[in-house]
Amino acid sequence: MTVLNGYKLYSKKDFLDYASSFDYYAKEEAKFKKMKIEDFRNFYGFTHKNEITGQERDYRNYACLDCLSILSPDNISNKNKYFCLSCL
Repeated sequence: MTVLNGYKLYSKKDFLDYASSFDYYAKEEAKFKKMKIEDFRNFYGFTHKNEITGQERDYRNYACLDCLSILSPDNISNKNKYFCLSCL
């Protein structure tokens, strides 16, 4: 996965690793393993994590989740509203 400006797009595996450090994960591990990536993004409220500072950011509806370029109406993909035309 590409890291841009220190920010890494979290995958399902990354979210599962992140969740496993909390107490509630052990009680509902099966539920977490069935969650989709969008469910994790909604549950935790972020899409990227800065590997240098540890800061988490939610770039949905603001920047392309892959290249972090600003999403403008003429640059949004019809297939997925979270990515620009050049990344899909």
